[in-house]
Amino acid sequence: MWVIFEGLDKAGKGTLEWEFLKATNFKHMVIDRGPMGYMTFDKLFNRETKLGNQDFIHQARKISKNQDFMIVYCHASEDVVAKRLKEHNEECPYNYGKAQKLLRDNIKRFYNQDKVIEIDTSNMTPTECVELIVEKLKEVNRGEL
Repeated sequence: MWVIFEGLDKAGKGTLEWEFLKATNFKHMVIDRGPMGYMTFDKLFNRETKLGNQDFIHQARKISKNQDFMIVYCHASEDVVAKRLKEHNEECPYNYGKAQKLLRDNIKRFYNQDKVIEIDTSNMTPTECVELIVEKLKEVNRGEL
């Protein structure tokens, strides 16, 4: 199974990817940021092209049709992200609220929602988040969707 973690910076993707791999004994291929994430960032940083967007959309539709994929959409509240950025001595180079809306809209529009699990990392531990991801993965694998 391929698992794509989508989300903005400091949403918890990297932490959850690692914890997910450990919890599932490294049985899955994990991708940090998929086509919708890249399409969103291209728009935010004014580097989008019509051909590039078409390619990202094509990739997302291909993923949605494949039975061996799952999308983990990670997000966190702006205040939690601000705290995480400060802890790492970093700043957000884009409007976080605008970016979050754009990414969420793209994920809802271009991915099959039966294959998407949305994780709000604001108030949950990585262990709690991974438990939800693993349960969704089991549903996908059993074809219960």
